[in-house]
Amino acid sequence: MSEEERQIAIEQQVVDKVYERLEVMRTQTRELEREGYGRAAGGPVTGLVERDAMVLKAAAKMSELNGQEEGIVFGRLDFDGGDTYRIGRLGVRDEDREPLVVDWRAPAAAPFYRATTGEPLGVDRRRVIVCDGPKVVALDDEVLSGTEVEGVVGEGALLRSLTRERGEHMRDIVTTIQREQDEAIRAPSHGVTLITGGPGTGKTQVALHRAAYLLYSERGRYADGRVLVVGPSTVFTEYIGRVLPGLGEDSVHLRAIGELFDGVVATRRDPADVARRKGSLGMVRVLTELAWDTPPGAPDRLRTLRKDDLERLRAEARKRCEALGVKPNGGRAIAAGVLAEALDGEDVPEAFLRAWWPALTPRDVLPAQNGEWTVDDVPLLDELAEILGPPQLETVAVPEWKARELSSGERMAETFVLSWSLNDGWQLFAPGLATPMAASGQALDHNDYWGAQRWASAIIAREGHKVVAWNDGFDPYGEEAYVPVLAEPLPVAVPEEIAPDAYLHVILDEAQDLSPMECRMIARRAAHASMTIVGDLGQATHPLAVTTWPELVQRLGKHQLRMLDLPTGYRVPQVIADFAARALAPEIEPTRSFRPGGVLEIRAVDDLAAAVAAERGTVIAPDRIAGALGALPVSLVKGLEFDRVVLVEPADIVAAEPRGMNRLYVALTRAVAELVVLHTKPLPDNLLDPG
Repeated sequence: MSEEERQIAIEQQVVDKVYERLEVMRTQTRELEREGYGRAAGGPVTGLVERDAMVLKAAAKMSELNGQEEGIVFGRLDFDGGDTYRIGRLGVRDEDREPLVVDWRAPAAAPFYRATTGEPLGVDRRRVIVCDGPKVVALDDEVLSGTEVEGVVGEGALLRSLTRERGEHMRDIVTTIQREQDEAIRAPSHGVTLITGGPGTGKTQVALHRAAYLLYSERGRYADGRVLVVGPSTVFTEYIGRVLPGLGEDSVHLRAIGELFDGVVATRRDPADVARRKGSLGMVRVLTELAWDTPPGAPDRLRTLRKDDLERLRAEARKRCEALGVKPNGGRAIAAGVLAEALDGEDVPEAFLRAWWPALTPRDVLPAQNGEWTVDDVPLLDELAEILGPPQLETVAVPEWKARELSSGERMAETFVLSWSLNDGWQLFAPGLATPMAASGQALDHNDYWGAQRWASAIIAREGHKVVAWNDGFDPYGEEAYVPVLAEPLPVAVPEEIAPDAYLHVILDEAQDLSPMECRMIARRAAHASMTIVGDLGQATHPLAVTTWPELVQRLGKHQLRMLDLPTGYRVPQVIADFAARALAPEIEPTRSFRPGGVLEIRAVDDLAAAVAAERGTVIAPDRIAGALGALPVSLVKGLEFDRVVLVEPADIVAAEPRGMNRLYVALTRAVAELVVLHTKPLPDNLLDPG
């Protein structure tokens, strides 16, 4: 027996014991389920509650156990003190409550991902255990300390994983998480965590593993659907949809941008010029006017009142509603009062009132064009829902003086804010306070904002926070102000009473492409949530995409962030990465590729359809011709990976939209083994060999 076979046999004994223990746990879970149903048989009503709780718990546990068939044990740590841990997808204990397997998210498992030869963290050997179902098929050892270790076998666990063929769905990376990825996964949950990196750096996998980690480490806070993951398209969310269940988590809400408004699943994007108009903040004013407009089909006369009179009275009713903070769907009683005044106190018929001031839905105000909504329409529908208010909402009258008071000084600062007051000089507000915590008086001039920022930074430092920069913002009264960027974000203040379905952590993937209106839609869902933002400015393709990350954070209504960069690419081979980097803007730093090899072919052809038909692999083409070629539209490939990519007509991709070169960069970096570029038109200048 070879040394490798002997070591595999040792690990097989452990894996066999783990599977035996899993079967015992399944049996115990089934017994718990049966006991739960028994509680309600012939018992009091309280038995039904106990039954539901026990059955729900049993179902969740069974789902966790049944979802862990692939590589339940995948790692081993041998420490210099003699301890040995096996690492796996979930924690398993033996009948004496001793750990057989440590959950990969547990603190004890962190050295599996963070230990290096330079900083071994007490680890002599790290072993990757490769299983095919319950059978151990290979081992890869890495000796991290200077100590001699017996039975070292295998090599190249990471590269073996990276060179596996891609499937139709993304795999998890739980066995090969690298140090910088692990630091991002285990970053503190509060505030805003920004994870940046180029194609193939594992940003999406890190974001999904972070969701699983947060649910493990703070389950009491984030369980029951309190985590939302937002992706750029339904193609993308389907591609990543199996990762979290494979890690034992199925309570996370996974949505594409086009699915965030209930009842709508939009998959098609508008052309760039239309997307620019729909995505701009100017749409808020346009939608507000639509929401207050006379609805189509409304009656245009009431007794002595004619159309012009009714339009004037509608404007008056709107004015009164807005003064009281009442939304259109809550304004019918106010409108009835305005009409009654115009009729000298006569009652207004209820049938007229309901037709003239109906309760509206966003779909009533913004019907779908050509029978379907686009992804760019979804934020507009969501904005309309906010503007209109809930249908049939009966409002309680608020005195006008009270409405004015509520709209100003009772707003609270979410972070520290520095602003100027004519009487008190520079003022510093603390989070959650509408009155300043400190004032400079007249010692600092109005124009001396540098001095004011130094003064405020010193006060904030005494509170235990380090200021690293300042951004523009607003104080609690809506006046222009300065907001500090802190070295460590502040915790998100969550009200004691919060809706049971509110999100407490929101993960945004491909966040560089969010328009201002999309940001407003997400901000409503993240009002009480901490956030993880994942993106790459080099892949920004939306015409209103941000140019800096602080700009995006501000669009989302947040103020503080911690930035973590993933500089190493693990998926895209070096030869493809170098070629794709020619499409990058000069200010974007190319990703370092860890993976050697790769195949790159560039061919000019005469008959594009025939050339595509003769190729194998995934064909990516400009949207305009994708259908005719049976190809994947280039607008839908962001975040996806394929073994072999056939990319068609780069020049048309660049010419199709204002950020066409960024779109081309995205397309060029989808291949993880082979890239073939077919073109009938000259290549864009950037792609030509600089030599």
